Amino acid sequence: MRADPVQRAIDEDLVRVLYAQNPIAFFTHWFAIAVLVSIYWVDMPYPHLFAACFGFYAVANFAALGLWLCRRRWPNAMTARNWIRLHAVRGVLLYSAPGLAIWFAFHSRQADLPVLHTVMLVTLAAGVFMSNGFDLLNFSTGIIFVLLPAIVLLFGSHNFDRTILAIVLAFFFCAINVYAISYRKLFQRVVQARVDQQQLAESLAEQKHVAEEASLAKTRFFAAASHDLRQPLHAIGLLAASLNDVAVTQAQHGKTAAHIVHNVEALNQLFNQVLDLARLESGVTQVIRLHFRLDELFERVGSQYRPQAAAKGLALRIAPTTMVVHDDPVLLERVLSNLLSNAVRYTEEGAIWVGLRRGGRRDGGYIEVRDSGIGIPAVEQERIFEEFYQVANPQRDARQGHGLGLPTVRRLVELLGGELRLRSAPGRGSVFRFPVRVGDPGGIVTSLSDTVVTGPSAQGRRVLCIDDDPSILEGLTRLLGRWGCIVRGARDETLALQALSEGFVPDAVLCDFQLANHRTGAQALTAVREALRRSGHEGAVMLLITGDMASGELATLAAQGIPVLHKPVTPARLRRTLEILWQQAERDGAAGNLATASCPLPASR
Repeated sequence: MRADPVQRAIDEDLVRVLYAQNPIAFFTHWFAIAVLVSIYWVDMPYPHLFAACFGFYAVANFAALGLWLCRRRWPNAMTARNWIRLHAVRGVLLYSAPGLAIWFAFHSRQADLPVLHTVMLVTLAAGVFMSNGFDLLNFSTGIIFVLLPAIVLLFGSHNFDRTILAIVLAFFFCAINVYAISYRKLFQRVVQARVDQQQLAESLAEQKHVAEEASLAKTRFFAAASHDLRQPLHAIGLLAASLNDVAVTQAQHGKTAAHIVHNVEALNQLFNQVLDLARLESGVTQVIRLHFRLDELFERVGSQYRPQAAAKGLALRIAPTTMVVHDDPVLLERVLSNLLSNAVRYTEEGAIWVGLRRGGRRDGGYIEVRDSGIGIPAVEQERIFEEFYQVANPQRDARQGHGLGLPTVRRLVELLGGELRLRSAPGRGSVFRFPVRVGDPGGIVTSLSDTVVTGPSAQGRRVLCIDDDPSILEGLTRLLGRWGCIVRGARDETLALQALSEGFVPDAVLCDFQLANHRTGAQALTAVREALRRSGHEGAVMLLITGDMASGELATLAAQGIPVLHKPVTPARLRRTLEILWQQAERDGAAGNLATASCPLPASR
């Protein structure tokens, strides 16, 4: 990969160097023509052949100048490599005439002509080295035609003096080739260093630009978040203050209380959306894939938005499908919920369609959400994925959302390994599309429509809870006890290990991440798992619960597939997580693999 830009840079520099010498070479070759003609003028063997040879030399010199002019006039007419090849052809034509012309010296009555001609050829060879030594092709073609004919004829003359001259010329030929190799290597190193420096400068400039864009995006994010968080807080403060007014009637109190509740709900919704984005950015959101029926997911999401759509007179159509997919149902549900929420919000009449299209894919298909809403102009279609940006809400009315749904959707789809695509036009609605992969019907372990508050899954299960907060530990103990679980609480890792040593063998271990004495839940779970392994009990599921989203260790745990729930965790979400973990454990039947088992986690992950 790295050699391509370096080679291109070398070729471009070679073209500049090779053609830069051509005007000087034009006059140099005319001087060579004049010198050679003058030394042969007294005794010119084969005059017609001699005239043809040097006439060809002159024409080749003019052709070389014409090539230089073409290169100046049309530099982009061909690639750098082709300009180099054409220059090599020019060298063959230009240097063959003086090189082969030494044949005339061996047919002249002047005994010193071979030596004089050889001196001229050595001078031309030095010029070849200086102007063409950077490039193997141009140097080889030039130096061979200049020196090789003279070496062959001098060796073939069977004259001692000329044989010595031939040996010296052959040594010069070899030496100049060796020096040219070093010359080319030096040139390549210089060009490569320049390219490396240029790439480094471009990389630094790009990183600087990315950092500046990230800083600006962060500033815009916090400015918009601060505005949208302050608005309901400000309204709640003013409304709460009005409740102390004794002159206000009971009906007005009720109306004020309703407004307070509405603003609290808006504040809670925004807070949860910001937390969702923070989890995605921090890398702690896990992709835990499960085989499940797609129509069950469609029905779950559709049942949430049918009342809202019906209230606006919209038809919410869900296309039936029998496809089983292998994906994270919780993250997919969040994607569909956000897309349907937007579709209902920005569609005033017509219908909304949700369904699966195979799109020619054998290993899956594409989920599409279509609406007949206001549509999105082409110039806005990239900006709608920016946090807090809304096309149709310039007044930033919180009742129309906060502009966090689509950024969350895009990040979730990318986290699932797909790409979110949008097709839209003003007044013609929008189509959002993303891929899903086909699953195995035999791998289905639970129905997405199963209830989570009933059933025997939790009855009689032994659960070990580790948390250094007494109130949370008490709350978990009472909650799990109401589900029929046998619960043992521990405030730290030591007490948890003590419970195990006393014979308490858990079916599940729930552990907070931040524990006392600078210990973490990951360390505690490792110690508990090792103690269970030593006692021959490796069937307990491990579940980490945390309010932390910035820890690098959490990201590592998520990458390893260890289930992590982020606070606040509702009882229903905790119950469903535990039940599916237990069902998956029973299905796999492989002790010790539960921490990395594929299972869906609650929507607050």
